[in-house]
Amino acid sequence: MSRISDRAGMSRYRAWLALACLVMFASLIAMTGASPANADDTVWICKPGQSDDLCAGTIAGKSNPVPGQQSEPLEYTRPKNPPIDCFYLYPTQSDQETPNSNLDKDPPIRRVVVQQARMFSTVCKVYAPMYRQVTYHGNQVTDSPDVEVAYASAKAGFQSYLKNYNKGRGFIMLGHSQGSAHTARLIDEMVDTNAKLRKRFIGAIAPGADIYVPKNKNIGGMYANVPACSEVGQYGCLIAYSTYKGDPGPTPAFSNLKTGYFPYPGGRPDPDKYEAVCTNPALLDGGNGVLSPLVNFDYLLTSPDSETEAPWQSQPDYYAASCERSATSHWLNISRVNEADSRPDLGSLVASGNNYHVPEVNLAEGNLLTIAGIWSDGYTTEQTRVARLQKKIKSLKAQQKKAKKQLASDLKTARKMTRKAGKATGPRKRVLQRKAKKARRSAATERRKIKSLQGRIKGLQKQIG
Repeated sequence: MSRISDRAGMSRYRAWLALACLVMFASLIAMTGASPANADDTVWICKPGQSDDLCAGTIAGKSNPVPGQQSEPLEYTRPKNPPIDCFYLYPTQSDQETPNSNLDKDPPIRRVVVQQARMFSTVCKVYAPMYRQVTYHGNQVTDSPDVEVAYASAKAGFQSYLKNYNKGRGFIMLGHSQGSAHTARLIDEMVDTNAKLRKRFIGAIAPGADIYVPKNKNIGGMYANVPACSEVGQYGCLIAYSTYKGDPGPTPAFSNLKTGYFPYPGGRPDPDKYEAVCTNPALLDGGNGVLSPLVNFDYLLTSPDSETEAPWQSQPDYYAASCERSATSHWLNISRVNEADSRPDLGSLVASGNNYHVPEVNLAEGNLLTIAGIWSDGYTTEQTRVARLQKKIKSLKAQQKKAKKQLASDLKTARKMTRKAGKATGPRKRVLQRKAKKARRSAATERRKIKSLQGRIKGLQKQIG
C-alpha cells in the first residue's frame, strides 16, 4: 500500500473517510429503521397556519340524492377560529419497503388524510403529525418491535401537540385502523389516568382497531375512566366500530378478539369476557340509523397535483347501520336502505368482499362530523358554565380575603382596647371596654361571613365537579 505523505493526499483521505462513515451511518439507520422519537422534531401534514396544511383545502361539494330528488350543494363551512382541536393519526398507507416508514408525505398518505381528516376542519383545528407507521412490509402484531417504533413516533407527535399547540383547549382524538390503535394506546397511557388532561379530552373517534370492553358494558377493559359512547350528546367518551356488510364469518380480520387485528402490548383479552366495541355513529348523531357518506373524488384513488372546485360528494339515505353480535364478533353491520336504489355502492369501490374496513370512516363521515359538532357544543357550553362559576368563586374568595383581613383587624383592636381598659379607671375604662366589645361583635360578624362565604364557595366548586 502506498504511503500518503503530501497534504493534498491527506485531505482527500480524510474526505473519503468522512464519506465512508456517513454512508455506513446511513446504512445502519436504514437497517434498523428507527431513530429516537423527538416531540420537537414533528413533521405536520395538517397544522393550522402551515403553508402546506393539507386539511385547509376545499370542503365544497354536492349531494348525490335518492333518484328523483335534486342535488344540493353541501352546507359545510369552516369557522375562522374553531373553539376546539382535533388530533388525527392516519391508517396504514405506506408502501415503503422498510418495516417502518420515514416521514415523507407520500401520495397514499396525502390521499387518506384528505379523505378522513380534512372535513373535521369544519369543527376543529386539525393537527395531524407524520409518524413512522408500520408499513405494508412491517409486522402489526402484539409486542412487535415495528409497532413500538410506530407508537413511539405517534406519541412524540401527540406530546408535541400538547406542549406547543394545545394551550389548554379541549381536543378530540381521531384515527383509523393503525392510527386508531395508536390513539387507543395514547388514551390508555396519557389520558385515562390523567384527571387534568381528561378534563380537556372531548372524545375519540377510533374505528377499525378492536378496542375492547367487558361484554355488554360500556366501560372497563382497556380503560377505567373513558367509556364507549352510548347516548346522544355524551362526550368524554369513545366511538369505535368495525364495518361489515353482513356476518363477518368465523375468522374476520376485525371485530373478533380471537382472530382480528390486535397490535396492543401484553396479549389478547379473554374473548369469553370481552368484546370489540361497536358504537353506531348513525344513532349517536341523533339520527335514525342511516349513514351519511362523504367522499372526495379528487383523492379517491390518487393524490392530485391540483384540486377541482367542488370534489366532495355525499350520498344520503343509502346505507343503514346497526351494531350486531355473533358468538365471536361485534360489528357495525351495513345494508342498503332500499335494495332497488340505483346509485353506486361507494364503499364497494375499496371494500374487500363484505369487509368495509377501508371505507368505514367515509361511509359515516357526515355522522361523525355531526357528533363532533355536538361534542364541541356540549364541551364549550360546559366550559362557559364552569368559567362563570369560577368567576363567582373568584369574587367570593376576594370577599373572603377582605373579611379575614377585617377579622384580624377587629381581633387586634379588641385585644388592644382590652389591654388599655385593664390599665384605665373611671369613665375612660368604660369607653375602652365598649370599644373592645364592639370590636369583638364585629369579629363575630366577620367569622359568620367567612363561614358563609366558604359554604358558598364549596357549593360552587361542587357544581364544577
